[in-house]
Amino acid sequence: MKYKEIVNKLEEIEGQLDDSFYSLPEWDGNSDGRSSLDGARNDLYHLKDEIERTILDENDVTIEEVMNTSPTLAKGL
Repeated sequence: MKYKEIVNKLEEIEGQLDDSFYSLPEWDGNSDGRSSLDGARNDLYHLKDEIERTILDENDVTIEEVMNTSPTLAKGL
C-alpha cells in the first residue's frame, strides 16, 4: 500500500471518528467515551501528519511549492 492510499484510508477513519465524537451526546455519563474518541482523533491526526511529511520528503517538495500549488494541480501530483 502506498503512502497516499494510507492517507486516504486515514481520512476515511478520521471522518468516522469525527462523526462519532460529534454524535455522542454531551452529558456526564458520556465523558469517558468522548475523551477516548478525542484521544483517538488526536493520535490519528498526528499519524496522518507524519505520513504526509514523509510523502513531501520523498518528493523533495518545499513548503513554498506546497503553498504556491493550486489544489487542482496538487490532485494530479
